[in-house]
Amino acid sequence: MWMDRRVRDLRMCHLPAVCDLATPVPSGVVVSVAWRLEGAGRIIGGMVPRGHPGAGPQGKRVLHGEGIWAAEMYPRDREIAAEADLVEPGSAARPVRLVVHGSDRDIIGYLDQPCLPATRLARLTTGLRRDARQVRVRAAGRVWWLRATNVFGVQVVRDPEVRIYRTRGLHAVFSAEADHLDVSVVLLALASIPSSAYAPILGF
Repeated sequence: MWMDRRVRDLRMCHLPAVCDLATPVPSGVVVSVAWRLEGAGRIIGGMVPRGHPGAGPQGKRVLHGEGIWAAEMYPRDREIAAEADLVEPGSAARPVRLVVHGSDRDIIGYLDQPCLPATRLARLTTGLRRDARQVRVRAAGRVWWLRATNVFGVQVVRDPEVRIYRTRGLHAVFSAEADHLDVSVVLLALASIPSSAYAPILGF
């Protein structure tokens, strides 16, 4: 009875309905989260699983919202599945492809880790260096650098040194300079790659 009273006293958190968001969501999408992000508005993230009629041979992650264009990331060598839906960034010679569906055209981009050593042995030593763990995204003539900051923080800088996104504690903020493409690229990268790609396991 005591547990029952506690459960009834809990307040439910209302999540925005998918239909409330500006962009349509593909049928069959598995919505994983809905939130409001400062500088971007209401956003939902999710995954269309492999084998879905709208996904083709590969599953894909989707993001929709008020301040974001729909975006997808495609791994080079393997399929996205429900068991492994994160994409490991490749080297500069083998980048991961991303597609942002802009208002007037599709914007093709590439994501890689140019500073990360290619060989397995070098990754065990040099790869633990903080500067080696930076993810580069290139699209529409822009370059973004995704880096770890402080203990569990993330910072995204667009060249030359325009800070687009940063986390402070549990809060994430886009800067005033961020536009639809910036928000779309950053959220797609953060949603689709493991955090270990941009932060050393030791000394993070």
